[in-house]
Amino acid sequence: MLRVGMYMNNGYGKSVLPKWHLKSRLGALAAAGLLALTPLGMAHADERNSPATPTEQGIAGGSGVGCAEDESAAGTVGSPQPRLTARVHGQTDDSQTAHLRADFTVDSRNADGSWTPVTATLAPSTGFVDDGTVVTATLATTLSPDTLYRMNAATRSYAGSQYTVSAATAFCYFTVDPTAPQAPRIIYGGPYTECTSNDCTARGGAGIPGTFTFAPAEGDSPVIGYRYKFRTDATWTHVSGSSATITFTPPSRTFETLEVAAQDVLSRYGASTTTSFMVA
Repeated sequence: MLRVGMYMNNGYGKSVLPKWHLKSRLGALAAAGLLALTPLGMAHADERNSPATPTEQGIAGGSGVGCAEDESAAGTVGSPQPRLTARVHGQTDDSQTAHLRADFTVDSRNADGSWTPVTATLAPSTGFVDDGTVVTATLATTLSPDTLYRMNAATRSYAGSQYTVSAATAFCYFTVDPTAPQAPRIIYGGPYTECTSNDCTARGGAGIPGTFTFAPAEGDSPVIGYRYKFRTDATWTHVSGSSATITFTPPSRTFETLEVAAQDVLSRYGASTTTSFMVA
């Protein structure tokens, strides 16, 4: 299930692939004809000239981002063409305007445990964005059910006809199941309110409880329960019912995320919804 809120957090583990590994993956994708031809070439820059690794990578859903970094507990997406997202970052010591893109890659797991490149895409597909911008790309490739996938992202920084590539993010693992429950609705009961692109006002406070109600997506049935996890939780918590209300008491002032997935009568969890809010 995707984190709603899309995850809002940004508390991903920051294990990263070394640059030589990333370049070898890009080379494999190019050899397979999966990367679009471009007149721009990769510059062989040293670490000082490389952009920073993206953050908040994952699959967009609801108002948040979902990223299951545990291969054995992969997330579920309903669309065979999911929306990938990440926040790109330029060089930390560069005061010049950045010209950045996110470089997303998707691999599929083979029966022997190895991985095969499936597709790659850039966001934005044309033009560039500045440092700290969130970018999103919908896959043009249609993914298959009953297959384990993983995605990650790197930052490309362009200078004229050349670009450098950052180390890659940790992988996010997921499967596709169009028949599983849809991403559920999360209804705030106060005092906390959902962060939006225009407003993320801190409310409530440490030790002040807030309520959240989970409900099926419109037209989705039957749902018999939900699993949910806040940013600071190590494991999922399950609650039963076609709808359910939970109480959460923040331990401190923080930016918090909540990821929720619905469960059907076949015990399948579907796509996640992720939401975020600020605790005063």
